[in-house]
Amino acid sequence: MKKNFRKFCLENVKANRYLFSKKIGWEIYKLAKNHKKILLFIPLKNEPDIRWVINKLRKEKKKVFVPFMEDLSFKMVKYTLPLKKKKFSIFEPHNKQETLEKIDLAIVPVVGIDNDFKRVGFGKGMYDRFFAKLKYRPKIVFVQIRPCISYNKLSDEYDIKADEYISFNIRRKNDNRNYSRFFFIRSRGVYHRQEDG
Repeated sequence: MKKNFRKFCLENVKANRYLFSKKIGWEIYKLAKNHKKILLFIPLKNEPDIRWVINKLRKEKKKVFVPFMEDLSFKMVKYTLPLKKKKFSIFEPHNKQETLEKIDLAIVPVVGIDNDFKRVGFGKGMYDRFFAKLKYRPKIVFVQIRPCISYNKLSDEYDIKADEYISFNIRRKNDNRNYSRFFFIRSRGVYHRQEDG
């Protein structure tokens, strides 16, 4: 079920990435400007392009960190230029020095989320392993270009949970409420949640 949902979400992401990324980026920026130490991500082609947000926050003297892949997980490093392309078409800074600073906010890309507000990613579990190692919990915000939310519980115990979710035209806090204001569209065996206008 999780595999089918992931496939559906990845197909659903084919959209006007530039326009959607701008709107999502402004929501991320409004949230991030109130924090000092932020974990962001260098986007893949199917993720919101938030590079301008990274640059804007750095100009405002915020401490910006990004993932640096290492084995089955990643370490957090300071964002620096130039970037280098690695496996899975992921760009990373040349800086390999892991930071031990505590972040206030983590902006995490998702393929989709389930009804428990938990992340469905690419299936590698890198973010889950990273957050499992932390001895504290920053505010976690999931982002994706177009909303893709399962009606069903798909997550495992170890999957990370968000405090907030941002997608095109949707920003929701995880307040454990009933999502009755959403309606569901069944497509290829999974449910895609859209906002009821």
